[in-house]
Amino acid sequence: MKKVKKISALMYAIFAVAIVVFTLIIYNQAPEFSLIEQSENYSNEFIHGEVMGIGAPSVEGETQLTVRANSGIEKGKTIIAPVSSINNFNTYKIGDEVQISKTTEIATGIINYETADYYHQYGLTWIFVIFAAITILIARKKGIKAILGVIISLTLFYFVFLKMIIAGYSPVLACLIFTLIVTVLTIPLIHGFNKKSLSAIMAIFIGYFFSIYISFLFRNLAGLGNSPGEEFRMLGTMYANIGLSDILIASLFMGAIGALIDTAISISSAIFEAAKEHAGQTFKKVYKIGMEVGKDILGSMINTLLFAYLASALPFLIFVSLSQGSTLTDLINMDFIALELTRTFIGAISLVALIPITASISAYLLTKTKNVKLEIYKNL
Repeated sequence: MKKVKKISALMYAIFAVAIVVFTLIIYNQAPEFSLIEQSENYSNEFIHGEVMGIGAPSVEGETQLTVRANSGIEKGKTIIAPVSSINNFNTYKIGDEVQISKTTEIATGIINYETADYYHQYGLTWIFVIFAAITILIARKKGIKAILGVIISLTLFYFVFLKMIIAGYSPVLACLIFTLIVTVLTIPLIHGFNKKSLSAIMAIFIGYFFSIYISFLFRNLAGLGNSPGEEFRMLGTMYANIGLSDILIASLFMGAIGALIDTAISISSAIFEAAKEHAGQTFKKVYKIGMEVGKDILGSMINTLLFAYLASALPFLIFVSLSQGSTLTDLINMDFIALELTRTFIGAISLVALIPITASISAYLLTKTKNVKLEIYKNL
């Protein structure tokens, strides 16, 4: 058993190095897309700063903020960054960290500053620190592994998934490669190099391909087209040659990934934990345990998916509900709502299909591969 774990760890390390090399290759590739009407007369950048003073609103509703720049060539200097009446929804106070949009007219060198939003990085850093501290305090070693898993997933999302799309690769291919890499890297890291992880990974891979298939099927069945939402249309307008259809499929598929991983791990863990307590279980009995666990997970997980998607659409739902004459039928026929409901059902059906797949693979690895004694399972 120890020899098998050493070999698995070595293969894991080789795979991780290969992914680093792959990531560097993708990162250094030139972008494939450019703006349709990219102006050569202006340059734009963002800087951040701290609000030092707030002026009275003008007749047009514009508020003048005095900001000390904390980045860019203006660092340490004080600039005037008005808040546009169009974007005047935030209430700023002295001491707030803000994001400033800087526009430079190339021919004349004239610079205009405008307050765009709050500067989020510091707050998000503290939120992550609080999350990490609570996770480690409660889960100890597994908490550290879980945090590493989150960091790996976020890093690969940017350096593999997004960079592959920018370099001109198919968004569906990029999404599939990203999810397969994350699955192989994070599950053994968190749950160990054992049959439990192997069975979960095998089931998840099957679930991924099934989920992509029904994403294509349900996209057409729901009549989503290629741009079921303002963000899709904006992307297509600014970058005409980008593959909106593939981006939509990747979006539908990615919505089910977290639930698939969680379900597969939960079922596999339950089966192998049961093996520690009861040696000599038959395939049928072990499969039944997995199915029962999967059925218990199913209802709550589908609700989790639904509420997550409703939360993302909440402002739009309230806006439509406040409109006169809006009915439930009107809501369902909104393209954005249709998109979120389709994501929910894709995730739900993928979960249902994954339950017997995971139960079967875990039961087979547990009962059919070797007649392993109880004491060996203590290492799982």
